[in-house]
Amino acid sequence: MISNHFHVTWTRLRRTPYQTLVSLMVVTLTLFSATIFFLDAAAAHKILRYFESRPQVNAFFKTDVIPNPQQIDLIRTRLEATGLVESFKFISKDEALKIYRDLNASDPLLLEAVTAAMLPASLEVSAKNPSDLKLLAEQLKQAEGIEEVRFEENVVFSLIRWTKSVRTARIALSASQAFITFVVILSVITARVTSRREEIAIYQLLGATAGYISYPFVLEGVLYGAIGAASAWLVTYLVFLYSTPFLSSFIFQIPELYPSVVFMLEVLGGELILGSLIGGLGGLFAARRFLRS
Repeated sequence: MISNHFHVTWTRLRRTPYQTLVSLMVVTLTLFSATIFFLDAAAAHKILRYFESRPQVNAFFKTDVIPNPQQIDLIRTRLEATGLVESFKFISKDEALKIYRDLNASDPLLLEAVTAAMLPASLEVSAKNPSDLKLLAEQLKQAEGIEEVRFEENVVFSLIRWTKSVRTARIALSASQAFITFVVILSVITARVTSRREEIAIYQLLGATAGYISYPFVLEGVLYGAIGAASAWLVTYLVFLYSTPFLSSFIFQIPELYPSVVFMLEVLGGELILGSLIGGLGGLFAARRFLRS
């Protein structure tokens, strides 16, 4: 039975090669647009995560305090027990002096006037979620030997509001893109169904069930979706590889932004599933709607 439906579907596609080609091109272009939009949304998410990880709390020890490893480990353990810490870094007096010298390398007088003993050791702590930085700052203020905690609260909460707004807009646009993709494929399959009204009428006169009549159109939709998804992914990947030298000059300075081969294969798998599902549903809805009319 299934092989018979495949044979019918393949015969229909082969008998109308130009219509099939045009339909495939429309589906491929639509899914190409959806793929570009998805990769753009994925990149935007990583960019937001990158900037969310930049804000941090800086805690400075008293100048006359040289914290020992046990003291640092105790602070680290207490902070990490909250489950909020993304990274924890201890900067010793000698490291602080090196940073100071790098920042003031063009001014010899400033270099001579400062020694490691004059600079405080410090901690740099970033959170998994920027909204948790205030809580980490409060805990650091209570740590032994800490004299000052710096936390740009206004900047951080402005960043939080901005990222939330961008994410909300992305969700709305993604839903719109998925709906547009479905409507285009549904329209393509509907046109194919309408062009075979006489064939469908003959099947109905012969007593064929609605499922028997609809099944080849569902398969046709699945084929359009799968082939269109694979073609769209291939074109997208080629465009991406071609534009990599240009993009790497500024966008890929964020390491997490560069898509790996594994990620692109996952995108292919997702596209094949989504394209087949949308195509199949489009074929089913178009055929059932025509039969009801």
